[in-house]
Amino acid sequence: MKKRLLSAALLLLAAPLAAQTAPRSAKKPAAKARAAAAKPAPAKPAAPAEKQREPAKTPPWLDLDGLFQKNIKIGDIEVFTPVTGVTTAQDTYDIFAPFEGRVEDMQAELFEYVTPKTIIGRMVSTEMAALLDASTEEDRGQTERRWKDVYQYFKIQPETAGVLTNIYVQPKTRVLRGDRLFTVARKVIMIAKNTEPLYSKLGKGMTAEIEHKRDPDNKYSTVLTDFVTLKGSPLFNRLWLEVTDMKGGIKIGEQFDGTLFVGRSGNAMLLPRSELLEHGGKKFMLTEIKTGLETEEELEILEHTSVYLAPEPKARGEKDGKNKKNR
Repeated sequence: MKKRLLSAALLLLAAPLAAQTAPRSAKKPAAKARAAAAKPAPAKPAAPAEKQREPAKTPPWLDLDGLFQKNIKIGDIEVFTPVTGVTTAQDTYDIFAPFEGRVEDMQAELFEYVTPKTIIGRMVSTEMAALLDASTEEDRGQTERRWKDVYQYFKIQPETAGVLTNIYVQPKTRVLRGDRLFTVARKVIMIAKNTEPLYSKLGKGMTAEIEHKRDPDNKYSTVLTDFVTLKGSPLFNRLWLEVTDMKGGIKIGEQFDGTLFVGRSGNAMLLPRSELLEHGGKKFMLTEIKTGLETEEELEILEHTSVYLAPEPKARGEKDGKNKKNR
């Protein structure tokens, strides 16, 4: 009986204890959740920052070391080039004997300038030549007057103006009809070349004053009619200069020297050739510009100025390799 009472008491005591312990055990997971929420979450790895672009650098082909600023000069410039060459006869024609007879006398000299009014020489027929030969010096004038209506002197005159370049007969020379007597050149051309490097472009119509090599007082005016660059020498040219003031004394086949006038410019922008950049047959210079809108990749050019970059001048007396003379 006592054992039953003790077992019932134990059951009564165990019930409230079980009720108290059950909620505590159920509340433990919630406490853990609250603790986990209070604990700071681990930081996520930061995303790699975007790599910044570096500003544009100076191109590798352009080294600014040793450059300094200069201004374009304003002034006058004239270009001449010395020339030398040999005169040749162009557009020539021959004068032939109009009949059989004799060239009695000559009235013009070699390289003389002649016109259609110029009497180069005189001819007589074979019969007239026989009469003149049969007469003495005292009677020759009388014979000429007596037979002037039958036998006359024939005047040899050129067709057009030109220089008498060849004479094939002498006085008292007997000739047949069609024999060549003289050659006249309507044009005289000096085939020449420039003797110093020429950087400017040539153009037809440029003028040159030339003079005979051994006779400097014998001067002539010429005009450039054609030219061609010499192969392998771009600064030298073959020139064709036509004599414009045809006059007596110009010799054919002899050397003449002169100066060709290339051009003149006033109030021009001038740049030393040593400060010029040349590439691919084109010319450049590093000049200052004024800009407008700009981005990282491109910019707007508004205008350029007269300021440019040039190599640093060398100290006086300093030489660059060989001693060269700048023309």
